[in-house]
Amino acid sequence: MTKSQWMLELEQSGYVVIPNVIPQASCDAFVESSLEWLEGFPHGFKRDDRSTWDEEHLPFGQKGGLYNRYSVNHEAFVWKIRTEPGILKAFEEVWGTDDLIASFDGLNVSLPVNAKTGRSDIKTTNIDQNPRKIDRFELYQGIANMAPNGPSDGGLVVLAGSHRHHEKHFGQIGGFRPHQDQGINENGYDYTAEDADWYRAQGCEEVKICANAGDLILWDSRTIHWNASPVGDQIRYITYVCYCPRSMATEQELQRKLEVFQERKGTTHWPNMSVIPADGTKKEALPRRPDGSVDPANRYRPFHEPEETPAVLRLVGVRG
Repeated sequence: MTKSQWMLELEQSGYVVIPNVIPQASCDAFVESSLEWLEGFPHGFKRDDRSTWDEEHLPFGQKGGLYNRYSVNHEAFVWKIRTEPGILKAFEEVWGTDDLIASFDGLNVSLPVNAKTGRSDIKTTNIDQNPRKIDRFELYQGIANMAPNGPSDGGLVVLAGSHRHHEKHFGQIGGFRPHQDQGINENGYDYTAEDADWYRAQGCEEVKICANAGDLILWDSRTIHWNASPVGDQIRYITYVCYCPRSMATEQELQRKLEVFQERKGTTHWPNMSVIPADGTKKEALPRRPDGSVDPANRYRPFHEPEETPAVLRLVGVRG
């Protein structure tokens, strides 16, 4: 079967933007539900009061507007996007099968800051794949983009084509450095600024990926990437989506995946491993206040439970 042009671009550059995958009505509903979700906590965020657009008035995210706690992974509006036919069709083409399972990932609502002063979060350049298996493709990750996202609106930045240079890089430095391994099931590796410069010298262009509402962004887990902070006026609304064939999971892993779903817990972006994000102590990560204490407003169930339809259960890994 002839590959789509976007598949060829994805393989060559390590990323691609597929336009008009999600209907505008679904994007609008996601935006409204995201704001309602933020306003549902007692922290005091109000969409119409910019004085509340800060960490003090928001549920505690990880960084850059990323939320993967509070059971947001299983909010009905998140599952609505996770089951969008256009997104599934793209991943079916990637894998050559419609027998897919999904990750239980989170969302990102990046609020803009004062455009005059800007904002500069720490750049963490990384890959989301085991550096021990860098010579092979394992996974494509996805971002469902729900609102216009331009050069100044924050979002995904990649070193295009970097996925094709890892073997040479590690060969020159004597292999990967264990202290840069993220230690998340060995499926993550951080790069230093000097490392990133080496890839730039190989011709890997730094690209801030821009997209419109309804676009799907895909990238190879081996592509070096990071999250840019917003300095413009628009809010970034996205949810992370990732799928792989059900056959990549063992029956034991599928059983654990069902348990994680029933417990309404989140996972990393790996659909077949059902790894629950952990903190530095290797314990399940919980939303924590700056003093290290768990947020009293933490939730173990979503505000709005997903309907356990056949389409949802199929992506969990349950077959009738």
